Amino acid sequence: MMMRWLLATIWLGWCAQVLAAPAVARYPQPQHAQDHRSDYAIALLTTALARSAPQTQVVPSRHVFSRSRALEELAPGGGVDVVWTLTSVEREQKYLPVRVPIYFGYGGYRVLLIHQQQASRFAALRTGAQWRELRFAQVHDWLDTGLLRQHGWQVQGVSQYANLFPLLLKNRVDAVPRGVLEITDEAAQWQAKGLIIESQWLLKYPSAEYFFVSQQNPQLALLLQQGLQQMQQDGSLQRLFEQHFAAKLKALDLPKRRVITIQNPYLPVRPRSQ
Repeated sequence: MMMRWLLATIWLGWCAQVLAAPAVARYPQPQHAQDHRSDYAIALLTTALARSAPQTQVVPSRHVFSRSRALEELAPGGGVDVVWTLTSVEREQKYLPVRVPIYFGYGGYRVLLIHQQQASRFAALRTGAQWRELRFAQVHDWLDTGLLRQHGWQVQGVSQYANLFPLLLKNRVDAVPRGVLEITDEAAQWQAKGLIIESQWLLKYPSAEYFFVSQQNPQLALLLQQGLQQMQQDGSLQRLFEQHFAAKLKALDLPKRRVITIQNPYLPVRPRSQ
């Protein structure tokens, strides 16, 4: 009896240690003041931890990081505690995913940002060979870059997100594929200079986007999963997503677009579908 009590005490103590809430959860700060791509993820992160760890402060990192650098900063002593990004076999081996999909499958939906002078050219596309003649731009370490290149498309890699749009303005590329949840704000920012959302096509590949933490930080992963699952169960996760994106998705009229499906060899074999 005494041994059972001792074992139960040790187990409860271990659980309390694992679930102990961190004082701070740092996320990668946006690239600049007008960068709203992270608004939903930050709101979701804040709400989920308010459910499971209300004493934890959710704050931006001190420095601006690229997505790949932000993942590296998850290491002990790094500048970030949690990152949201598309999952891959490599990322799930190196970091700890919180397998609650946060973008409902839309993380792998892309439409094209183009110069308005190119609209008729894209509307006239018919064959795969025609697509392979086009020039695209992506940040060099984005998952999309490798996917498009494997599909046989010409992709110019750039070092920073901000460098994508001048390439379109200077006619050095024909299109920049952008996520359907991000492109509306970007087009509004650049429309005065002639950049628009292409209206005919949708690029689509299987994906799941999760929060990731360091493998040395399982308590944060557990607390995040607990908060996100509570939001799934009461519908608040869906409502928050719709609050941020329903109008934007409706304006893109995705069901009427012609779809190009791209395989995703980086996707883990058995992720939860998004």
